[in-house]
Amino acid sequence: MPCHRKYQNVGRNFFTAPVMIQNSNKYLLAAAVVITLVQCRKPETSCPKMGYEYINSTCHCWYSPVDDSVPVGTAIFLEASVPKVFIDENSNVTVQNTSAIVNGPLGVGMISPIYQAAVDSFEITAQVGKVIKDTENFTVGQLKGFRTIEWDGTPTDSFKLKIKIRPLAKGIFSFTLKQQSSEDKDCALYKYFLSPGNANQHLNYWMDAFGNASDLVTFFTYCVKVY
Repeated sequence: MPCHRKYQNVGRNFFTAPVMIQNSNKYLLAAAVVITLVQCRKPETSCPKMGYEYINSTCHCWYSPVDDSVPVGTAIFLEASVPKVFIDENSNVTVQNTSAIVNGPLGVGMISPIYQAAVDSFEITAQVGKVIKDTENFTVGQLKGFRTIEWDGTPTDSFKLKIKIRPLAKGIFSFTLKQQSSEDKDCALYKYFLSPGNANQHLNYWMDAFGNASDLVTFFTYCVKVY
């Protein structure tokens, strides 16, 4: 029953009561109003930091071996670590990510001989963290281009991952560990943007195929030839 209706019923009973019990009813009305106000009070929000975003773009991911080309079947490893405590780049304030996990997409594409999504050209498994084929939230077509990476959050100071990528087909490919993020219990978002830390990202393959590389490609992308 709506709160305002409870209040109206109590008021109507008071004003139609006999005079001899008016004083008693005044006390009952006052008590009823207090109870009603308590019942109608809105609960405190469960998301006090909804809309807050904290950003870290100073970390790197690392691909090995560092060669620009590898034979079919030769494992490529992707490793990375991001801190739980860092200085937010928007506010310059130190924040602590108390989320249990961080996750986000690892994009895989073929550059040559044709440009297409290419997850199925690799066997991708996790050695630290998890690799998830998220069929609940994405279509079969979308999943041809990426896998969801879930970082290991058990270390006290950081989130870590180590992914094994074994090529099953020949071609020139690109890997992109895109935005990785998490949400804490207060609904604050933590966003990590990692660029390859390798001295050479082999972007010459990208340039040969497309003639130029955007800032996003330069920041996120690592290329390798499989022969």
